[in-house]
Amino acid sequence: MSEEVNNDVIINFNGREYKAEDLSEDQANIAAKLNVAQRKLQSLQAAYEDYVITSEYREMQVKAFAETVEEEEAEVIEEE
Repeated sequence: MSEEVNNDVIINFNGREYKAEDLSEDQANIAAKLNVAQRKLQSLQAAYEDYVITSEYREMQVKAFAETVEEEEAEVIEEE
């Protein structure tokens, strides 16, 4: 059985769903700002996770490159 999504809900706060008719104009404005802030925070979380993964990948590549440079330097020393 699928859940019905109630599009009239403006905000879910402390486990309670608030509809437009439940809120004053000021509350509705604050609720709208809270919703925007929540979406922004979710976006920032995704960007942070991308940053962490990319940073870890970059560090692995730096180490791999350093190892190849060290190998080349060791070969040059051995040849001398």
